[in-house]
Amino acid sequence: MIIVESIDAVDQSRHAGPKDRSTVGEQPYDHIVFVSIDTLRGDAIAANPLNLWRRRFPDLAAPPTAVLDDLVGRGAFFPNTITAAPYTAAAHGALLTGRYPLHNGLHEFYNGRLRAPSIFTHGRRAGKQTIMKVDFPIILGPELGFTPDVDVYLDEDDDAFVEAVAASEGCVALAHFGGVHIPYGFHNLRFGGQAFRDKVDELEAMLPAEKPAFVDRLVESHRDPEDAELLFRYKRAAGHLYETGAYDLLMRLYLEGVAHFLTTRLEPFLDRLTRRVAAAGRRMLLVVFSDHGEEFDEHTNGHFNSMAEAVLRVPVVLVGDGVAAGLHRDRIRTVDIVPTVLDLAGLRPADDDALDGRSLVDAARGTGGPPPDAEALAEAYTSDLGEFIAFQERQRAGEAQGPLRHVLVGQAAYQGRHRLVRVPRRYRKSYAGIDEVQTAWVERFDDDLVPHVDPTADDRDLRALLDAYTLARSTPEPVPATVDIRAQLRSLGYAI
Repeated sequence: MIIVESIDAVDQSRHAGPKDRSTVGEQPYDHIVFVSIDTLRGDAIAANPLNLWRRRFPDLAAPPTAVLDDLVGRGAFFPNTITAAPYTAAAHGALLTGRYPLHNGLHEFYNGRLRAPSIFTHGRRAGKQTIMKVDFPIILGPELGFTPDVDVYLDEDDDAFVEAVAASEGCVALAHFGGVHIPYGFHNLRFGGQAFRDKVDELEAMLPAEKPAFVDRLVESHRDPEDAELLFRYKRAAGHLYETGAYDLLMRLYLEGVAHFLTTRLEPFLDRLTRRVAAAGRRMLLVVFSDHGEEFDEHTNGHFNSMAEAVLRVPVVLVGDGVAAGLHRDRIRTVDIVPTVLDLAGLRPADDDALDGRSLVDAARGTGGPPPDAEALAEAYTSDLGEFIAFQERQRAGEAQGPLRHVLVGQAAYQGRHRLVRVPRRYRKSYAGIDEVQTAWVERFDDDLVPHVDPTADDRDLRALLDAYTLARSTPEPVPATVDIRAQLRSLGYAI
């Protein structure tokens, strides 16, 4: 399915560029292209020396990641980047605006709306075309406020994205990929093909004769009935593996999915993109990142409600003329990416003091030392499964939904060699409700940046950091039941 949205003529005045060019400076890049690999944990990249999964699963084979290894070798690699949230919408909102979720309007799992200027806003002000291609249109779309400054919006069309960038004289663009997200490696039937069907059959062979009744029926993209059924069968099998404690099998499944996605989809995509841009004689800044990772342990099944370090630590790679190759181990935040890109591209706005992130331009250019470890924050909000079902039922009926009630389920604060984790609530087994738990602990990072519980640490400054941030919490806006959402629900067999 392809959706293309163009801005009406009345809005074209916003393409005129800034009145005072001195506030922007020289623009060294024609194209600024962000590539988001949803759910890619940083240590899934073979070239990353900071590895967490090997300590827990030493018998698993590392996935071949040649296309990412090449980018890491040519660019400024930040393997110790802390995301602002462990789910797609809030994580992308923070990275694309340079502002934390509680400051940009989009902090919950599905409520709210992005209200802060984004990298697309800055691109438009500089006279560049803005392009956005996503694999999760239900999450990264107009309902949550991602598209007001986007000229061309594409749903799951990699080729159209490459053509749009190649045809533009200058653009700010984002290509989002869901191929590392569950179902690991495939995304859907269109991209996964027969290999997706075969993998589902292989996983179902592991299930007991009486198949588990519970299945996670959450979707992020538009699917026809066969595609949706394959996804739910895959999730049922993965859920069974988790409930039986087969964390090593789940991690193997994930790592194999990373390799499959990279070789079958990302590598050909990047090859087409770079060839087309080079053929047009354009200069490109490439920003490759992830929104969150994936983890499996007694408290984490995936990512969306987790404060696990492997979920919050994501990779960022900058590649382009003027960017020096180098590995930067010191901690940064995803909110630092937009300030850095704005400086690299000469697009720094006059109101940059509104950004939460700091610029890493000196490190990226190789003109300064590595930045010191940044203080970082992350939060997770989620909703009770029963309430989410009722919310969907109101959507199906075309009724006013009101806000979907969310509760805080996790917080993390980073400072120096320590991080504080607070878990006020936790899902029960099979997501059958949420319990109050009110647990907290402090971890210390060793020289390899592996966290270990530190019961003797003084956590007062870390608690103060979290408490100061949460003062910005505001009431979210309800999400409307749009035509697209209702069409998606119909495709899953609901009567509307």
